[in-house]
Amino acid sequence: MITYEEYQSNTKLLWWAIMLGKFLVGTVPCFLLQFKFDNEYSWMREKVVTYKVTITPPSKETLIAGRRRRAEACKRAVEEDLKSADGRLDKAQDQKASLQQELDELKRQLEQKQKSLKVIETEEKWLQERVTLRMDQHKLLQHRLDEGTSSG
Repeated sequence: MITYEEYQSNTKLLWWAIMLGKFLVGTVPCFLLQFKFDNEYSWMREKVVTYKVTITPPSKETLIAGRRRRAEACKRAVEEDLKSADGRLDKAQDQKASLQQELDELKRQLEQKQKSLKVIETEEKWLQERVTLRMDQHKLLQHRLDEGTSSG
């Protein structure tokens, strides 16, 4: 009996399988078997060929072993993905914490700048009123000088 993998690695094994009369497909989930009958060595004469194909399901032990191999392979894949995802999660959490700190600092700076802006707006209003007052005073004083009004 040969396995499908052995057959794939050496096509000469096909002849051995034919001579033996049996071969094991293995754990390949979907497999197409093609039977070919030829009359190559006796093409001048007709032949009658009798054949029998028996498909025997794998044993319980073989099924369990195949499922175990697949489960172990899946478990390894899950463990690798878990390790990768866990590492990426740590990096993402670190980056989130860093960004949160930066955001908190920017909020603090924004509050400070808003306070400064209110102070500057108050000063600007006061200075506009002062400039207007001084312009009026300057105008009145210039008028007094131009009119020559003496105070005495």
